[in-house]
Amino acid sequence: MTDLVAFGEATLRLQAAHGRRLGDTESVDAGVGGPERNSVVTASSLGADAVWLSRLPDSPLGERVVADLRGHGVRTGVSCGDDADRLATAFVEAGPEPRRRTTVLDRSGAAFEQVHAGNLPVGVVRDAERFHVAGATPARSERAAAATESLLQAASEAGTTTSFDLRYREEDWSRETAREACEALLAHVDVLFISPAATEAIFGEDGDPIEIAHALRTDNDLETVVLLRDNGALAARDGEVHETDAVAGDVVDEAGARDAFVGAFHAARTAGDQPAGVGDALARAAATAALVRTLSGTSVDVSPAAVERILAEQ
Repeated sequence: MTDLVAFGEATLRLQAAHGRRLGDTESVDAGVGGPERNSVVTASSLGADAVWLSRLPDSPLGERVVADLRGHGVRTGVSCGDDADRLATAFVEAGPEPRRRTTVLDRSGAAFEQVHAGNLPVGVVRDAERFHVAGATPARSERAAAATESLLQAASEAGTTTSFDLRYREEDWSRETAREACEALLAHVDVLFISPAATEAIFGEDGDPIEIAHALRTDNDLETVVLLRDNGALAARDGEVHETDAVAGDVVDEAGARDAFVGAFHAARTAGDQPAGVGDALARAAATAALVRTLSGTSVDVSPAAVERILAEQ
């Protein structure tokens, strides 16, 4: 049985050289990104058997994405378009305060927009212990939304624990569209990751974090709700609440930290002979996210020994 299967889009991430702006850089660092890609890479580095599903162009860039995942020990199951299809691209400029991160997305017409669940190995989803998708994925296109719902439903019907990292950005979809889509998807979701900002935007919930987490869990018949906050995270499950503080440390790049948190949580809950409980999984996820914040760009591959060291020091 595969520990974790994730479905989502890959992005070619081109970041301006350190200390330079997009408008004047003479070189860029190229890497592969994407929320689900980042989560399965982190999970794999922490011992989980992971698979990533997507649709890619039949081109050298599509081949690069597959090589990237396999280089991190992640198996892939992809459908291919033709060599004229595009891979989504993100141009990134990062810097310390007061200069903020700038990301210019170029993804209209990318191969992933035409994804269809019937062209993916759905059997690996049914046979997995956990299946994960992030909120940006169903927002990409009508076909992506339909594929997301189809895969979540197939996983749920097979007894696979399903996970959804609900993210909301106004540039992706309106609040009304996001609310309708999430209502359909949550019928097939067991574990929900969400921020306070998204709970207010999508569900109109604002106030005490513990009350919000319990309300989301009971109102949507969820197994677990993980509320991600700047100062840590809390999880509501079976009437109990588990909390962890964020691990303090220097921040080189925030990109990928949330994805790494999700991947580490799932790895802790699945990998090994004795999977961690929810509280321990939260602590491991926070330690992993802290490590990733010290790395630049799409680096989310962490050392288990480094995570253990941080946990021992807390």
